[in-house]
Amino acid sequence: MSLGFRRVLLLVSLVLVTVVVLGVGVFLELQLRRSLEGRFHQELVQDTRAIREVVAGEGLGPEGARPPAVELDALADRFGAAMDARISVIGPDGSLLGDSELGPAELGAADDHSTRAEVVAARRDGLGEARRHSATLDADMLYVAQVVGDGSGRVVRVSLPLSEVDEAVEQLRWTLAVAGLVALAAAGLLTMLVSRLVSRSLKVLVATAQHEVGTLARPDDGSSEGPPRSVQALADDLRRTMRQLTTERERFETVLETMEQAVLALDEAYRIDTVNRAARELLGLPEAVEGRPLLDFVRVPALQQLIEAAVGNESASAEFDYGMSPRRHLQAQVTSRQQGGGIVIVMHDVTELRRLETIRKDFIANVSHELRTPVAVIKANAETLLGGALAKPERARVFLDALVRHADRLGRLVADLLDISRIEAGRYRLEMGPVELGEMVDRTIEALVLQAEDKGTQLCSRLSDELWIAADDKALEQILFNLISNAIKYTQGGGHVEIDAVVLDREGDLPARLRVEVRDDGPGIDPRHHGRVFERFYRVDPGRTREMGGTGLGLAIVKHLVEAQGGEVGVDGRRPRGSVFWFTVSSAAVTFADDEGDPGLDDAANDGDVSDSPHAV
Repeated sequence: MSLGFRRVLLLVSLVLVTVVVLGVGVFLELQLRRSLEGRFHQELVQDTRAIREVVAGEGLGPEGARPPAVELDALADRFGAAMDARISVIGPDGSLLGDSELGPAELGAADDHSTRAEVVAARRDGLGEARRHSATLDADMLYVAQVVGDGSGRVVRVSLPLSEVDEAVEQLRWTLAVAGLVALAAAGLLTMLVSRLVSRSLKVLVATAQHEVGTLARPDDGSSEGPPRSVQALADDLRRTMRQLTTERERFETVLETMEQAVLALDEAYRIDTVNRAARELLGLPEAVEGRPLLDFVRVPALQQLIEAAVGNESASAEFDYGMSPRRHLQAQVTSRQQGGGIVIVMHDVTELRRLETIRKDFIANVSHELRTPVAVIKANAETLLGGALAKPERARVFLDALVRHADRLGRLVADLLDISRIEAGRYRLEMGPVELGEMVDRTIEALVLQAEDKGTQLCSRLSDELWIAADDKALEQILFNLISNAIKYTQGGGHVEIDAVVLDREGDLPARLRVEVRDDGPGIDPRHHGRVFERFYRVDPGRTREMGGTGLGLAIVKHLVEAQGGEVGVDGRRPRGSVFWFTVSSAAVTFADDEGDPGLDDAANDGDVSDSPHAV
């Protein structure tokens, strides 16, 4: 094990030294080559400028002829020997007029130099340079060319072989190679020494640990072979601490998972660290969300602003809407964590609470309004009578009639409020028993005949005889009275109101549950109001409803009485116009098994082929 460790340490050290030496060598080589070539380039530019001035000073011959090529070649040879460089004079046609490396006889056989890169650049820009391999000298050369400024079109070119640069780079490589070998040897030796020391320390540490583990495994019987008491006490404390931590963690997880509030813990990058079951259900989070940003799943600007606000403060809270179907109203409390950074978010679903608050506010406002009107009328009429109207009997009777009418209205409102209060408090006593539905409907119709005749509305019962249901007779009568009276109120003159029953399910041959329907052909109710018409004081058309009278509590009482008897209540649209208010009841034949007879719906009620009852108006 120690041998393997030493080998790994030695290999890592050698690789590290090799990489460093190679990197430094490449860097130094590039820097050296760039520096030498730059210096050579500057020297060549200066040499070219000097030779250009000398060539331009030669001027024209006695009869205006150019100097002979022999003179220019001699001039190039003289300067080439002095500068240890190759000097060339190139004519305007690209021929060599002189070259320090060629004799006069070889000049004529030389290639056309007008297409050389440095010559082309010199004639275009005044100064040209190039680097390429010279076939004449068989070496890499650096060329610098300048145009002679006498208008002759001649070009002076000076070049140097780059062999000096290559020699300097090669010398650097050898130097670095020797230095690298020395460094590798030193690193290897040092690594071996260090690895021996570390290996020896590891051996001692492993031997000590093995000894301690062996002594801890033996029981503490007081013998000399057992572990020291201090070590045993330390081990006991460690085990006790681990058990306490495990218990605390399990307790924390249990509390977190059983909380009704949604709890999320985020780290300093707003990634989810901890999330409980309530938060997953409330926000619709998948199972694997830990470690991912919260805003990937909950894209609510209000929550983002709340998180940012809580970063600078200890806590912040806000309410916002979340989701589409159903849309919920959430209350969030964000608190910064004191240790480790991040924040903790606690959210509550306050949708139902806010809905109840709205209902409460509406209820108070509506009760105040409904009470204010009759009280104001009663007070005004009483003041008028006290003011002298009692002395005029014909006028006093009008005011007294108004007093009675609004007192009755006030009494109905108070009675309805008391009924709802008793039902909601569970103090409305129901005496469930078998009730003949058809007879109850007929009795209710008789009580509302005058109201229907005043509106020109026909009342019609389509129920069969001997249709027994399980209900409280007084509560059922109030339910039917409110529904039928409401239908008459909103049905225009010449309309119809029908009462019928439909079997929902059976037990054997007997109907188990019925749906009693009150159908009208009035203006109908927009579907968006169907879910709220049974709320207290809720009005689809407040102005029209108040003109027709009523306390606004009739349908709310119907809903509470039906639900108190274990049924359901609702409203549907009717085609081509009108509404169908319905409630469900249980059949007495199934509910009261000890009752005599076999009450139930006859065939006519089941298939809807029923003639109008004798109570049609």
